Amino acid sequence: MAVQPPRFGERRTGAAKPAVHAGRFKHKRIRGRAGVKLRKQVRDEEPLCRLCLAEGRTRATEQVDHIVPLSRGGSNERSNFQGLCKPHHDAKSASERR
Repeated sequence: MAVQPPRFGERRTGAAKPAVHAGRFKHKRIRGRAGVKLRKQVRDEEPLCRLCLAEGRTRATEQVDHIVPLSRGGSNERSNFQGLCKPHHDAKSASERR
């Protein structure tokens, strides 16, 4: 018997989200308006990539990054965020996945 996909506004049965990360992180990722506000604050305070500046280059901040990832015990405090360009963010994220 074919199962129809849920319609808009219908409640799903079963688990709404996979339990892959259930209980793994001490802090939840900030989402919604609070997340938008925090990312804007970081971009306003750090318009240039922090790692590029350390290398003597200037490149605009494109991503807001957790210095210590939530998966490794990092927090959502402002001091744990930094502005990075996309190449530096991608390289940092790739190294953290290993």
